Amino acid sequence: MLSTLTRTHTLARTARAAAPASSILARFLSIKALTTPNENALKFQVDQNILADPTTSYQINLANQSHSPLAAKIFEYSNDVESVLIGGNFVTVNKNEFAHWNQVKPVVESILESHLKKKEPVIDEREVERANNALFDGEARSMTEEDQEITEEIQELIDTRIRPAIQDDGGDIVFLRYQDGKVYVQLQGACTSCSLSDDTLKSGIQSMLSHYVEEVEEVVNLAELEFNKFEQKLKMQRDHRA
Repeated sequence: MLSTLTRTHTLARTARAAAPASSILARFLSIKALTTPNENALKFQVDQNILADPTTSYQINLANQSHSPLAAKIFEYSNDVESVLIGGNFVTVNKNEFAHWNQVKPVVESILESHLKKKEPVIDEREVERANNALFDGEARSMTEEDQEITEEIQELIDTRIRPAIQDDGGDIVFLRYQDGKVYVQLQGACTSCSLSDDTLKSGIQSMLSHYVEEVEEVVNLAELEFNKFEQKLKMQRDHRA
């Protein structure tokens, strides 16, 4: 899977002569806009980590935009953006199919440059933690020892063999659970509306997992629409309890 460099922006603030070398380096920010296999998604590669934990990623849409001040700002200034994936050192933006990148891209680049340059918060950890707690509230999480071992094998394969390749193309994969031979995942970022996502899921991910873990029979992608409906349901339940 290949990505093509389309543009490089370099921001530099004038360094004071007496400033330490580490301080001078922190003043430079490089953002590269890269194409992805999905024509409606662009990956904005940043030359430094923008998350406290560079191994994590967050899929943000209108329903959960409170999780990210950065994504909320993008949604505010561009009605053509459908979702934002924030990774350790990149941001992938998905637009609707009717919008043109020559309208969306400059807006996103300007927001990224300004937001990151000012070192404003990228993720609201409290909102994310609150959502995660609601997600597992009251859910039975009992698991057999065998299922636990299979789950750990699957997680390791996804983290070491699958995620790096998908992230190179501006996407990501979240392992949700293993149950009765099925692996439930969520494809994010550039993968959410890509015409090649089904091939990636079956020919790539499912083939690899079933090769190394014989118990795996099928990989199921929890569609973004389903995930959004689930989040809305959780929000309604929280509001009702409040």
